[in-house]
Amino acid sequence: MATVSQQAALTVSFEGMPDLLLDGFDRVLHTASDRPNTDTLPTLSDPTADFQDRAVARRRDDIEEKHKRVCDFLDASGHDAVVFGRADSIAWFTSGGDLGQDLGSELGSVLLYVNRNCRAVVTDNVQSARVFEEELAGLGFQLKERAWFDDPRRIIAELGHNKRVATDMCLEASPWTRRLDCLRGIRQPLTPLERQRLRELGRTLTLAVEATCRNFVRGEKEADVAGHLAHRLIREGVVPVDLRVAGDDRSDRYRQPTFKAAPIGKRATITVTGRRFGLCATVSRTVSFGRVEPEHAKKHQLATMVDATCIYFSRPGEKFSEIFRRAKRIFEKFEYAHEWTLDYLGHVIGYAPREVLIVPDSVEVLRDGTALCWSPSVGPARSSDTIAIDARGYEVVTGAQNWPQVEVAVKGYIIPRPAILER
Repeated sequence: MATVSQQAALTVSFEGMPDLLLDGFDRVLHTASDRPNTDTLPTLSDPTADFQDRAVARRRDDIEEKHKRVCDFLDASGHDAVVFGRADSIAWFTSGGDLGQDLGSELGSVLLYVNRNCRAVVTDNVQSARVFEEELAGLGFQLKERAWFDDPRRIIAELGHNKRVATDMCLEASPWTRRLDCLRGIRQPLTPLERQRLRELGRTLTLAVEATCRNFVRGEKEADVAGHLAHRLIREGVVPVDLRVAGDDRSDRYRQPTFKAAPIGKRATITVTGRRFGLCATVSRTVSFGRVEPEHAKKHQLATMVDATCIYFSRPGEKFSEIFRRAKRIFEKFEYAHEWTLDYLGHVIGYAPREVLIVPDSVEVLRDGTALCWSPSVGPARSSDTIAIDARGYEVVTGAQNWPQVEVAVKGYIIPRPAILER
């Protein structure tokens, strides 16, 4: 579970800022000792408030919920505003806006300034038309445009004059900043729209992986297979932010292999994390040409048992450390006591591919509305899916679609897990 201790943020005090950053201010109304009650950016009527598109209306409702969370954070922390600059934070607050600098960038192409009364986009003249026509139309954002060659921090300084501002990015060489833990925890729990989007993403991701496994031919290179999968995903609007194809023995030598120009002879494991509307999901499948080798089948069975155990005990209120302890007991029972030390067991997933890495002594408690990816491995074998949990139980959003499955019993409850496809 992501908590406020997971992300460093900055508190910005604009008192004593160099005069250069305050040019244009009326110094009678805005003095160095004043904290004006009126915003530099006043609340304006939204000309698109009567926009009737249902998808836009749902998205706007989602943003209103997130704006409320930001306001609650401001009230609890004593801040006046938040500046979001990371691509994942911007995607979260804008309910899926595609506003990263590039496909894999951690930084956004815009900044968001959010206080209790307004939400503003700080962007340059190059980006502003696309941002407001394709990404944020009808969603209640105001525009603060600058020339592309001007420093965006100048506008942030003007908006946040004499206010306490928290941000998720680093303002380099800023003597008025200090560290504060906050922000990432307000992404939880998933909203209803996010839950639906995660479900749809999971199904798309799974269908693409399983189709790739069924259709590539023996002897193709890992990189070729990765290309087949990337093509299937991109044409469905899913960005493959992490894509791993490991053939034959490479997944035994390396627990987190990338794809290479190595031909696939006996088997391959494909693991991919895809992102759409800012949300991420992860899935893994293994295919074998011919009968699965007995030793590999044995290890895969153990991986599915650990996976099913973690899924079963993933409930609101459960400690991550307790789930980890149960997983370790399964490894020990089947004489693989140290296997868990060789690979990551699982993580919280959301607007970042890995929001929180789950470790043996994790102090966090699992919250209602959290998405998780459990991904235990035993040698070359891996069992990995993304689940969403709430008070009703768990949902495997990347559940097998057209794929053989094995049934794993945990406390008398049957949990289907993906088997190895034999071709």
